[in-house]
Amino acid sequence: MSDIEKHKERVGIEVAKRGLVSFMNDTKWLELQRAAVDELPFAPPFQRKDVLQPVLEPARFDTDVWWHGDWREGILPFYSIEWLRIRPRYLKHRGALIAPTIVDCEDVLKSVLERQYIPFVERDYSIIIFGYALQTPS
Repeated sequence: MSDIEKHKERVGIEVAKRGLVSFMNDTKWLELQRAAVDELPFAPPFQRKDVLQPVLEPARFDTDVWWHGDWREGILPFYSIEWLRIRPRYLKHRGALIAPTIVDCEDVLKSVLERQYIPFVERDYSIIIFGYALQTPS
């Protein structure tokens, strides 16, 4: 059994043990990934919670950030994402003496999610997509 197969099996065992329900599949994750790279004006930053990891990545994500999300490799593997918290905005640097501006793509992101029938929840300037949850997210 390969390391990937072992990891998938451990995720499946943990999902069953915690009574989680799947809300996403590879097709939906791939569409979201493609849209983040090809359709959005920038790749929005995100915080990832994996089924097997108690630690969030990044650990702090409660304010606007200056960086973009790694939607090519940083979102993989899809099957282990418990939830993804997307901040559809970032701080654009304008100079040492000028405050940064907020660049926002929330409306475009919501349009993509609705078009792809990807369920999401809005909280604190973030959009949360559940890979797994105990029940219908609200």
